[in-house]
Amino acid sequence: MKYIGIDACGLGWFYVGWEIDGSFKVGIVRRIDEIIVWLDAAALILIDIPIGLLTEGPTERLCDLAARQMIKPRGSTVFPAPARSAIAKNTYEEGSAENFRCLGRRLSKQSWAITEKIKEVDDFMRAERPGSKVREMHPEVAFCGLNGGTPILTSKKDGDGFNERFDLLNHLYPNVGAVVHAARADTPHKKDLQDDDILDALVGAITASYHPDLHTLPENPPVDDEGLPMEMVYAKRSD
Repeated sequence: MKYIGIDACGLGWFYVGWEIDGSFKVGIVRRIDEIIVWLDAAALILIDIPIGLLTEGPTERLCDLAARQMIKPRGSTVFPAPARSAIAKNTYEEGSAENFRCLGRRLSKQSWAITEKIKEVDDFMRAERPGSKVREMHPEVAFCGLNGGTPILTSKKDGDGFNERFDLLNHLYPNVGAVVHAARADTPHKKDLQDDDILDALVGAITASYHPDLHTLPENPPVDDEGLPMEMVYAKRSD
């Protein structure tokens, strides 16, 4: 697979992969380190999870701040990324206290809910060092970029919100309906794979297909203490 989008789901990580000829593959990997076998063939893998974490503050990652500004008034969909030491804690209370110590703010319950996934990707990035082949994206930023820079204001968890995003992607790649059908056929239980998980991986794969003509938030991303860029990748579509 050449262009891949990945989103967390109930069974692990759901992925959509595009080939140059327009063919696709969908599936689920249980652990993110399973993607290592894709690195040689892939041009770009985009994951909806924070990559690059702060160790001290008080501040937030510049990409989180820029993303909220880009998609406002939907900025609340961008959760503040936790401190690296906070994701190593075992309970919400411990993680929130550690985040306050490092960055001067408590963790929200929503942020804590994905810390296990953040740690999984952080461990992979630091151990395997895939470089620019694996990068961070935020779905709403990606949709905004593909929508000519206009944020989509509906919620993708609602029928209208799903349809609006589906129609945008279908305008760009008319076989996205087949992708959604294949994903639902392979994983029919909603608790294991939500419709918005499918959309998020889809927009990641389609965004990746614009490689190397991509943009980042912020324009010149800083790196964290481990040398990982703190950025969000998106494509600018003006037509």
